[in-house]
Amino acid sequence: MRHFMKKLSLCLAIGAVCAPAMAYNIVERATLVDDRFKTLELTRAIGHDFFFNLSATYSPDTLDMTDDFDRIDAIDTGSETQDIQEATDIMRTYFDKEQILRANLGLGFPLPSFTAFNTKIKPNFRVDAGIFAMLTPKSDTVSLTKLIANLDQVPANIRTQLDSCLTAAIAAPLANGSDLIAYCVGRGDITQAQADQIKDTYGITEIPFNSSYANTEVDAVAVDIYAKAEVKAGFFNTYKYDEHFFGDFNLYALGRLDIKKTADAILLVSGGGATDEFAENTLVNMVTDFMFGYRNSNYSVKAGFEELKLAEMSKEDDADLNFGDSALFRLHGQADYQLSVFKLSPYAGFHTRSGYGIGDAYYLGADWGVFVWNDRLGLNIKTQLDKEHITLGLRAKIWFMHADLTSKLPITDNVDGVDVSSYYGANLRFFF
Repeated sequence: MRHFMKKLSLCLAIGAVCAPAMAYNIVERATLVDDRFKTLELTRAIGHDFFFNLSATYSPDTLDMTDDFDRIDAIDTGSETQDIQEATDIMRTYFDKEQILRANLGLGFPLPSFTAFNTKIKPNFRVDAGIFAMLTPKSDTVSLTKLIANLDQVPANIRTQLDSCLTAAIAAPLANGSDLIAYCVGRGDITQAQADQIKDTYGITEIPFNSSYANTEVDAVAVDIYAKAEVKAGFFNTYKYDEHFFGDFNLYALGRLDIKKTADAILLVSGGGATDEFAENTLVNMVTDFMFGYRNSNYSVKAGFEELKLAEMSKEDDADLNFGDSALFRLHGQADYQLSVFKLSPYAGFHTRSGYGIGDAYYLGADWGVFVWNDRLGLNIKTQLDKEHITLGLRAKIWFMHADLTSKLPITDNVDGVDVSSYYGANLRFFF
């Protein structure tokens, strides 16, 4: 096993060197970042059979930026051009900086254990709900033509009809400040139901027309936005065979909805920068996790799949999730040492799924702890390293609960031209 850990560390280092540079893609980027947080949760033991879990993570400027969205929404100078300039000035401090917000709530309770085929199986029923949002402001060129092309959360035929209507508005010409959506409904290019779909999807009340940026691009702000919500509910089972083999076999329903949009300055001044408007883009799959592990003395290694789709249970009409439904593959090796009240658990591994590779998702780390009174009281320090961050954490355990604080501090300046942010998180868990 010692040789395995050395080889695993070497493979991770090679993967880091060989990882190819890619253009910034917010969905793939959000997938990688969220999966890194799932890895952090993997190294945080559930505790006893019953548990209630609450966690949240954010980057430092996220809350300030959401407040500034409200400031932009209140801009009304009487000039669309001036509105766009003021929105750009407000957002300038956040340019090319990644902002995230993540929160999870989970609970679980045990079901009767049993033995089958010489395998001890311990089932639990769990429910976990989570939200994740990533926002990346940038300097860009905007125009009404470009805005319509970016409305990719509504059907393509609506965008085509809007584009045709915009051509007519330019030729008319439509008065500056008029609502382009209302104009297109009045002309019959789109129906009122389609207009409402645009407004509901992007959280706007109108698209203001202005001939100066109708089909001429102007320098302004644009924000790439991705947000998703997930709920998992089902049976999470650990198993043990003989003294060496162990693992997990989980079967549960996974419901997910998400939205991806580019909110340029025109949409921002129309109220379209919020992340709480989701398209009718919901999918529920029956999925499984299967992890197979081997333990020898104080060394262990496990490998397997998470969120592997078995069947589609329900899907909204025209649903096309940006996240997709690819499974995650994980390899994780760990050693556990104990000397009196001191514990040390070094570990290493990687994960991958569609959108990123092993070279992006390796990690090395160790938990250092002092535990007394049969582990009822303890203090644990976490150190972890991945391609972009060093993670430092402190967890205090008090009998039936623990409180955990973590910070992920950048060791890489930027990825694909976007600054890597610090992340700060907290976890509170009760177990019985």
